[in-house]
Amino acid sequence: MKLSAFAAFAFTLSLLPGCASDKPTTPDWITGDSARFNSAQYLIGRGQASTQEEAKDRARADVAKIFQVAVVANSEDLQRSKSGPTGTPQYEQQASRSISTRTDQIIRGIQIAELWQDPATKSYYALAVLPRLQAAASLRQQISQLDEATADYIEQSRQHSDLFLKIAAASQAVKSEQEHESLQKSLQIVDPTGRGTASKWNSAKLQSDLDELLKRVRIAPQVIADSTPGLEEVLAGALANAGFMIETGQHPDFVLQARMELTDLGLEKGWYWQRGVLEISLSETATGRVRGTRRWTVKSSATDRESAAKRAMNQVDAILKKELRAAIIDMANSH
Repeated sequence: MKLSAFAAFAFTLSLLPGCASDKPTTPDWITGDSARFNSAQYLIGRGQASTQEEAKDRARADVAKIFQVAVVANSEDLQRSKSGPTGTPQYEQQASRSISTRTDQIIRGIQIAELWQDPATKSYYALAVLPRLQAAASLRQQISQLDEATADYIEQSRQHSDLFLKIAAASQAVKSEQEHESLQKSLQIVDPTGRGTASKWNSAKLQSDLDELLKRVRIAPQVIADSTPGLEEVLAGALANAGFMIETGQHPDFVLQARMELTDLGLEKGWYWQRGVLEISLSETATGRVRGTRRWTVKSSATDRESAAKRAMNQVDAILKKELRAAIIDMANSH
């Protein structure tokens, strides 16, 4: 079979090196939008590195950053919504941990859709994608579960006759609503409509209800003799910060007893060290029954003994302001 002159010429050209058809094409997503994975249907992340795996990790992190921004924004909203010293950082932290866990579930759905190596620089480029509908469906399911939990906690708080059980349930309602608000921000980003799922409850009202319940608990702070000087003031300040009513009369509902003795560990490598164990216990005034005990280890150092002791007390102050409310509620409900 004979080839025509034109066909023979075209065949010869196809065999020549450096032909335009052999030149590698840079993917569209390297410098712009992806035609295959459009932003209306996918959340997109890009990564560049000297190795494939690092490029993939950076691309996944680029998508995950979208959710991290939403979590940070919700945390800032919580900080701004606090009124006075009776805010609840411990429940904020619990909510943040739960939010991070829930967000991780979404992030696990991120896929590496394309990988390309620049023939000139040898750098690897990765494109990570997360389908919007898939992420939105998961977020809506989690929000629905949180709403059911919040409704249940609110009902428990209303039904319980025990004040501390009411407080515990109200605390969980606040935590669930905080998680809802954070996931709502993520959903608004993922949802093509930008609407998300509106909350059934007002978080500020839930927090206000919790604060009112806390004020109904009258607690007398008490420091064991021979404890480190300054503990009494620190304990009273943390108790007020936690939102409980400090009782100075003869008939408190509970007595919160604290003890701490610092041990001077001496000089080591130019630093004076102090160590102690902070212990608190909650007891009922009417029965004398101890509802629970909590302990924390404190250790500090400074270039002089006085500063080391002061730093130890600063640690105690920080611990109690951060954890006292949750500790009291847990102790009260442990028996």
